Amino acid sequence: MEKVKKKIPRGILIITILTTISGILLLIMSIYAFNLLLPLGGMSLMGPAFLLILGVTSLFTAYGLYRAQNWSWKLLLVLSGFGAAGYLFNVVNGQYISIFGVIYNSVIIYYLYRPHVRRYYGIIRAKQRR
Repeated sequence: MEKVKKKIPRGILIITILTTISGILLLIMSIYAFNLLLPLGGMSLMGPAFLLILGVTSLFTAYGLYRAQNWSWKLLLVLSGFGAAGYLFNVVNGQYISIFGVIYNSVIIYYLYRPHVRRYYGIIRAKQRR
């Protein structure tokens, strides 16, 4: 059976680029934080380790998004959900600039549920003609 090349939606291309940039920045921050906190050892390295895991996961997700992998749609949904919740927690604690993070992640979640995006990732099947 021949595999049909699907055209990537423009919004997914933009999200893929932003996710790649985010992943690279998270990796750079984690390396910098590891170097800075390494002399302190132990528990102080948990933050940089979390940034490292998040950066690698973001790059992995961006790759899957570009390749139209079903799992990447689900993983981005989870990452955006946790991101929105984290930013919302910051807003509640007085960091009102974090409202932009809530909006950004909410827009991604909204876009992921658009019918053409769900069809692109095989979450819903295209309507068959009779």
